[in-house]
Amino acid sequence: MAFEQVKLTYDETAKHIKTQAQHTQKMIKEEFEKLHQFLRDEEAARIAALREEEEQKSQMMKEKIEKMSREISSFSDTTRAIEEMMRADDITFLQCSV
Repeated sequence: MAFEQVKLTYDETAKHIKTQAQHTQKMIKEEFEKLHQFLRDEEAARIAALREEEEQKSQMMKEKIEKMSREISSFSDTTRAIEEMMRADDITFLQCSV
């Protein structure tokens, strides 16, 4: 009878240990899932911030390139106008010399 009582106590203890281990395993998995979700969210946020920064910098460079293109075009127009005036002055000069 004492042996059966000890065996029953050991069985209950073993069952309790198994239940406790299962509960602890569940808690560990839940905590790691929370950490994984946090990391996924953090990754998404950083990638979004990087894309936003890339977009802003690309837009800024596009605007600078457009401004530079306008300035080059204006400079080319001015250069052509000066060359035409110089040619006209040459013709006027040559006509006066004759």
